[in-house]
Amino acid sequence: MDNELDRWWPDLGTVAAELRRAGAPAAADSLVEAVRAGATSSEILGAVGKVLREHRALRARLGDSAARAWDAVMADVEKAFPGAKPLQWLGPKAKG
Repeated sequence: MDNELDRWWPDLGTVAAELRRAGAPAAADSLVEAVRAGATSSEILGAVGKVLREHRALRARLGDSAARAWDAVMADVEKAFPGAKPLQWLGPKAKG
């Protein structure tokens, strides 16, 4: 599935691959599952955003290009849900 992510959403594929290299395969698996479970683009974007928010502490363990890819994915999520950003991002403590 990571190869499919690379073709379909390269930035997300980069994040998933780097999370695996950084020793966080569960977070990468959660991203893959978020894509698989979504029936619509809104569901996928919402679920991916939720996973990244829950694991936001992991961003610091990524290389520069993967951190930029993370930011690009989050920009896609924010673009899809602009009004929700201020409230949704104040979720539970980040997992790491």
